[in-house]
Formats: sequence, structure tokens, C-alpha cells
Amino acid sequence: MDAPRSGRAPLWTLVELGRAAIAHDTLLLLARIITIMALSALAGKLGYLDRFASGLRALISDNRIVVALIPAFGGMLPMPGGTMLTAPMVESAVSTGHATPEQKLFVSYWFRHVWEYIWPLYPGVVVGAALVNRPVSDFFLYNWPITLAAIASGAFFVLRRVDAGRNHRLRDGVMGGWKNILIGVWPFGVVVAGVLVLQIELILVILVVIAVLVILERPAGTHIWRAFRRGTEFQIVTLIVGVAAYQHLLDAVSVVDAIPPLLLRMSLPEVVVIAVVPMIIGLITGVTLAFIAVSFPLLIPLMGGPDINMELVMLGFASGFVGCLLSPVHLCLVITREYFGASWGGIYRMLLPACAVIMVVAALIVLL
Repeated sequence: MDAPRSGRAPLWTLVELGRAAIAHDTLLLLARIITIMALSALAGKLGYLDRFASGLRALISDNRIVVALIPAFGGMLPMPGGTMLTAPMVESAVSTGHATPEQKLFVSYWFRHVWEYIWPLYPGVVVGAALVNRPVSDFFLYNWPITLAAIASGAFFVLRRVDAGRNHRLRDGVMGGWKNILIGVWPFGVVVAGVLVLQIELILVILVVIAVLVILERPAGTHIWRAFRRGTEFQIVTLIVGVAAYQHLLDAVSVVDAIPPLLLRMSLPEVVVIAVVPMIIGLITGVTLAFIAVSFPLLIPLMGGPDINMELVMLGFASGFVGCLLSPVHLCLVITREYFGASWGGIYRMLLPACAVIMVVAALIVLL
């Protein structure tokens, strides 16, 4: 029987979905998310998250700054679905106020990603710099206004309206605050050091940290079991596998590869093409490396060819990442929405104006 005009037979689609579900990358991603959520759950149960948040509150009176700093620090550790590493900390930090689920999600999600335009540990920055044949430092020099715009827009549109409560100096003062921060953050600090400095697989580092926590704190076996079960809940597993399968199908049918040539043939202004192509691919895939790897090689001639215009590169990078931030298949967004129980409508009412500011700033830099 001939395949339908849409391109592939239903049986082929089912086979490809099955392959995606058991693919090495999918299983590795699922294992990483499970261990991340297990560590967060166990550390929370043992009081580490509360001590970290308490330490920050002892040093900073405005609790809104505290809840933004937590994911911002966590964002310096690139990892798939990494927002879940700090989401429980944010929830603990806002417990003194009345923040909505959408506000908690936005703070966890948005402020974790403010560094991705400039932080050299993110693969997108490294690959983007390599494709345009410029040093990584140039991405910092040209993209830092976008990071500032992201911080400012997130603070203006959402953070200033969050009811996170006020903080009061603890009885043991500043020293007590720093002590709580160090005690509360060490499990996560070890993960950062193990992954970034020692280049050890994330899963192994987290399992070692969990083992040390078990030895030091001697939690009940039920607490350990529940911590790991948190990451294997049906909704979490299906979300992760679903996102992986969707991205696999996009690659299998070459939908993403077809978009840039199509737009290039439409004779749109070059600046528009540079902004639109990465954004569409970012929206479709929710993956930074996807919009860079697919769109940048085709857009380089429009960006100046050998004499690359880094302002145009900045525009393409900013628009592509805005697409990723808005993508409903961005793994961080999918998982944290489930975690906080936030509504899609409420999420996008916050994300859209904040993302619009980034695009306006990027466009003004290019046009002025």
C-alpha cells in the first residue's frame, strides 16, 4: 500500500516512535532526569533545600531576589531538564509568600536560562562560535546585552509582582546565613564540580552524592524509594519519551531541514530571514543545538560570509533561543509545568512579553 500524501505510512510512524523510545539518547536522558529528581527530592526531604533557601533569606531581605538567584546559579550547570534541579529550591524559597504556580514556574525556568546566550559551558555557544569561525569570547562581547535584557524583562514583567514574602535576619546573623548556604548547597555543588571540573557522567556523580547523603543522614528506606519513584512517575516518563519521539520524527522526515531553504526562496529582507529561520526551528524542536546546526550554516552568507557580522549572529542566536524558550516541547518547560501544576495560558502570558523585549533589544542593536 502506498504511503499517504503526508509522507509516511502509519506503520512506519509507529516503528519510528518505538525506536525513539528505546534509543540510547532517550534512555540516557530519562536516567539523568530520574537521578536529578531523586537528588532534589531526597535533599528536600532531608532539609538541605530549606537550609539553602534559609541561608539566602538571612543575607537578602527581598525574597524575590532570592528566588531569582537560585535558578540563576543553577543555570551555570548545563544539563537537559536542569530546571528540575532548582525548582524544589524555588518552591521552598517562596513558601513564605503566595506566589502562583505560573510565577514559580517562570522564575525557575526564565532565570535559569539567562546565561545561555553567553556562558561558554553551553554547547550552543561553542558550536555557534565554531560555525561562524569566531572565538567564544566574541559571543560574550556581542550577546551580553541580550542576557541583561533577559534579566531585566523577567524582573519587570514577573519577578516584581511575585508575592515571595520578606526576609528577616536570623539570630545567628550573616555567619549563620553563610553556614546554611554551604550546608544546603554542598550536594549540588559536588554535582557541578563532578560534571564540569572532573568531566564525570552526571548520573554517576548524582548517585555518589545520594549514597553519601544516605550514609550521613541515614534516611528511612521509604524516603529513598519515594525519591527515585518521583522521577519515574507516569507523567514524567511519558513527557520525556514523548518529547524525544517528537524530535526523532522531525529528524526522520527532514521537516526541520526543509524550512531554511523554503524561507530563503521567499525573497524576504535578509534581517528578517536571519531572525525568522532560527526562531521557527527553535519553536519546532525546543533544542538550542538544533536551530544552530540547521540554520547557521545556511545563514552565514547573509551574516557577512567570511567577514562575519557578529551583530547579525547575535540576532540569529537570540531569535533562535527565544523560539526554544517558547517551544511547548522544550524539556525544561514541559517538566517544570508538570511539577508546579501551572497552566499553559498563564505561562505564555508571562513568557511572551519577556521574550518580546529580547527581540526588540536584539533588533535595535542591529538596526541602530
